[in-house]
Amino acid sequence: MLSEKRRNQLLDYVRRRRSVGVEDLAELLGVSVSTVRRDLDEMDERGLLRRVHGGAVAIDDSAPHENSVDERAVRNLEEKKRIAARAVELITPGSTILLTGGSTTAQMVPHLSAVPDITVVTNSVAIAHAIGTTSETLQVLVLGGLLRNLELSLLGHLTSQALADIHIDLAFFSAYGIDPGYGILGANLAEAETDRNMIKAARHLTVLADHSKFDQRSAVRIAPISAVGTVVTDNRAPDEAVAALRARDITVIQA
Repeated sequence: MLSEKRRNQLLDYVRRRRSVGVEDLAELLGVSVSTVRRDLDEMDERGLLRRVHGGAVAIDDSAPHENSVDERAVRNLEEKKRIAARAVELITPGSTILLTGGSTTAQMVPHLSAVPDITVVTNSVAIAHAIGTTSETLQVLVLGGLLRNLELSLLGHLTSQALADIHIDLAFFSAYGIDPGYGILGANLAEAETDRNMIKAARHLTVLADHSKFDQRSAVRIAPISAVGTVVTDNRAPDEAVAALRARDITVIQA
């Protein structure tokens, strides 16, 4: 494919999808990741799109809207509390678990002390603080990295590097969205690579998603649906979505 034709297709795809990752673009265009990166860098310099870590967004950036932490904390709160309490029941005493930042994983904190001898790994400063101020016994390992201020989460190379030395039995991921035919969706490209590395570091992935997460749409895919072992949701989750997940041998628990 001629370079100018390729770049026109790339730009059209970014503008239509609003935000997109480097790997997805490489697959779409049938070229290497390094080629896509060079194209994106050049187009960013020309002001045609905005380059971000892991991909690009349209220049007027109407990428998926991500509500503030406070807004998400109160949305579907009762469902999130039930999901979190049920998720804690999946933890085996003596195991090492990973909690990603998120309003649903945060609701697990009050229940964690009921499981003996566990270690909690997290990239969320907020979750680490919540555990530290409510429990004297839980062992917490905080991953280092660049602080995303509004989210109070840590990300980047240092976060991923720390994961290489940690054995994680079970990861709990608070998803922006979930599509049974596509995968786990994210709202922020800057966090996507860190999220992917955290998922890869765990032996088993459990996604926490209330019913509203099945309606969320995003071009940012954190992981394919095949990476998911368990989904904990509420009893308002769409029947067709639950059936589709179970058809893929994913355990679905409705709280």
